[in-house]
Amino acid sequence: MLKLIRMKVKYIILLFYLFFSSCGSFTELRKVNYEFENINYTIKVPKGYEWFEYSTIEENMVQLMYSDSSCIYLGSPDMTPNKTNIKSVNDSIYSLRFQNSFLAEDVNKSLGFKLITIRPDTLDIAGQDSVGLLWRDVIIRDICVGYKNVKKSNKLLFDNAINSLR
Repeated sequence: MLKLIRMKVKYIILLFYLFFSSCGSFTELRKVNYEFENINYTIKVPKGYEWFEYSTIEENMVQLMYSDSSCIYLGSPDMTPNKTNIKSVNDSIYSLRFQNSFLAEDVNKSLGFKLITIRPDTLDIAGQDSVGLLWRDVIIRDICVGYKNVKKSNKLLFDNAINSLR
């Protein structure tokens, strides 16, 4: 009987060790540098990601993908992996988020009055997707930063990463 109890205790200790060692990659942060439109940005993100870069003629984005499918991204405002999530919020938010500000300003100027609301320098949109995972998309002037597929238990960690952008 005592041997069985010792075996159970060892098994429980092993489970705790495996659990906490697997969580360790999210608790350790790493400073990442990203150059976008000749500006060097720094962000502190959880370790354990895989780096992916995407670009078109006019747009660039980097995605830091984690093994649980969550990701952090930054780059051009029109190149966000959260496009579907933003559209699900409502059409006016979607239109404002993906607005061509220069064109909207030209329309207002040519009309002589403000017909179109211009997107502010900073726009922060967040929500929950259809399977209960969290997302956030932030435009700060000419750069977009955000996350996708984040579990509720990791929200604070990913919010802190987004807020660390310098």
